[in-house]
Amino acid sequence: MKPPVNSNDHKPTRPPRHITAAITGSGGWLAFDRYMELALYDPDAGYYGAGRARFGEGGDFDTAAETSALFGRTLAGQCAEVLAALKGGDIVELGPGSGRLAEVVLAELKALGMLPRRYLMVEPAPGMRAGQRERLENAHPDLAERLEWVDRLTHERLRGVILANEVIDALPCKCFRRAPGHWLERGVSSGAKRLRWEDRRADTALEKALDALQAELPWSLPDGYCSEIRANLDEFTGELAQSLEAGLVLLADYGLPRHELYLAERDEGTLGCHSGQRWHDDPFRRPGREDITAWVDFTAVKRSAEAAGLEAVGFASQAQFLLGARILELAGSPPAPEDAAALRRLMLPGGMGEAFKFLGLATEGIEAPSGFDGRNTLASLEPGLARDPAGQATSA
Repeated sequence: MKPPVNSNDHKPTRPPRHITAAITGSGGWLAFDRYMELALYDPDAGYYGAGRARFGEGGDFDTAAETSALFGRTLAGQCAEVLAALKGGDIVELGPGSGRLAEVVLAELKALGMLPRRYLMVEPAPGMRAGQRERLENAHPDLAERLEWVDRLTHERLRGVILANEVIDALPCKCFRRAPGHWLERGVSSGAKRLRWEDRRADTALEKALDALQAELPWSLPDGYCSEIRANLDEFTGELAQSLEAGLVLLADYGLPRHELYLAERDEGTLGCHSGQRWHDDPFRRPGREDITAWVDFTAVKRSAEAAGLEAVGFASQAQFLLGARILELAGSPPAPEDAAALRRLMLPGGMGEAFKFLGLATEGIEAPSGFDGRNTLASLEPGLARDPAGQATSA
């Protein structure tokens, strides 16, 4: 049974001072991506930056790595394939969370005789680092010399694997609304006791990005349509490409190809918050004390990564990827009852199996790992749709 949830964890709180100061300092209005950055990553008061994030049962949300060791063991096998092809190398994990994924991956690679030269964790928050370090030093005291923490990814060129499990969804995003004949950027202003939405005319850069988005969709986004777009993907993928001399980036997150994410009927976007195993859509309820997230446009990630010099080598749903990576073999036949329950959660469409996707990005000469062998749906990220003069979908 899950522990009871304290109802006080879900009551709105007064806006923290660093956010109200930022709103005041910007003339009374703050773009949402900047607000999200402050709420999540401020080193003193942010949800991740101050080490307030809570993972797993009894925390704010589950991840696949917290759900079952089978997930980490499966990813370890994919890492082993790449390390074997490179004749050794490093593993880098972005946003290591509780340290659970690193714990399991290292244990599996140890059993396989395929330990990396180093396991690097990109974690700038001291509070998060402390918990990860304690967990891994207790689980793997013999591997202390292989563990390393860094603030940023681009401190050196690496050979090996970069893992990013549920990282992109927490990158700050811009929020927008379609208005008659133009675009609005959604931002934050201060009310009497709490924060609120305030929309302003989009600047030239955002308007250009949204015009380009609309131009490639085979339908018109209706007036009043709200959603999110990430303007910082080039910085993120650029760091990946700059850091990886040879190897694979394996991204796992919830999201969709662009033409599925921006359906005309999905007119309220995907922005949401997690707190105490509950989801809600009010990002101003408890800033700095709960997660804020939005679904990933995997088409945008692919294009951005390719522009940075990486090659997209595989795209699949989590269920397809885990099957291709032989998770059922790891679970055994028949699986233990707890593993059977975890497999349902990880793979069924009603759980994580369809909502979560895997995207593989590689340097030249590195092939897609076996997880994408079962069904590689990379073509779905570029469906080849264009608009004819009448606005109807045609094959490009």
